[in-house]
Amino acid sequence: MHIYLQKIKFLLAPLLFASIAWSAVQLNSVVYDLEIEIDDTYSVPNFNPEGGTTYYNPMVFTTTVGGEYIFENYASELTGGTQDTSLLIYDNLEANFVVEQPLIFNDGPSVGFGGGQLNTFDGFERHSEPFDATISLSGNTTYAALFSSFSPDAIGVMQVRLTAPGQIYSTDLVAIPEPSDTGLWIAMIITFFVAFSYMTIKRGI
Repeated sequence: MHIYLQKIKFLLAPLLFASIAWSAVQLNSVVYDLEIEIDDTYSVPNFNPEGGTTYYNPMVFTTTVGGEYIFENYASELTGGTQDTSLLIYDNLEANFVVEQPLIFNDGPSVGFGGGQLNTFDGFERHSEPFDATISLSGNTTYAALFSSFSPDAIGVMQVRLTAPGQIYSTDLVAIPEPSDTGLWIAMIITFFVAFSYMTIKRGI
C-alpha cells in the first residue's frame, strides 16, 4: 500500500505543478468578444477581380505584451450568407488599406502569411471559410486589424473572438469590451482540485 500511495504522489506532484503553470498562463490571457459591423463606411471599389466593392472595418489597437494572438471569426451574417471572411493586419497605419499588402493575412485556418504562419496564400484563390488565425505580434506596438470579406459587395456583421496574452487598448470604431474571466475560474478550479487531492493522499499516509 505504501508503494502504491508513493506512486500516486509521484504522479500527482507533476500534475499539480503543470496545473499551476497552466493556470498562470490563463491568468495572463485576455479574451475579447467583438461584434464587427461591415457597412459602406470603409470600402475599396474595383479591387476584387470578381468585381463589385470590397467592404471592411478597421480596428486600431495597441498591444501591451508580445506573444501569440488568436483571431477567430466564429459566426457571421453577411450578404448572401457567405462565410468567406479575411483578416488583414498592418503595422503601418498610413498604408493604403486592402490595396497594399498587409503585414499579416489570414483567409482560413490553413491559409495566410505573416505573424509566424506558413506562407500558404495563393493570390486571389478564394476559400469559403472564415478566418481563424494564431499569429505572433510584438509588445507595445500599434496595429490596424482589418475585418473584411473578399466576396463581392459583402456587408453585414461578424462575431470575432480575440484571445490575447495580455491587455490590448483601442479607441477606434470597434469597441474593446471587458476581458472574459472564464479562463481564470477554470484555472482556479483545476488548481484547487489537484492540490486538494494531493493533500488528502498525503494525510492518509
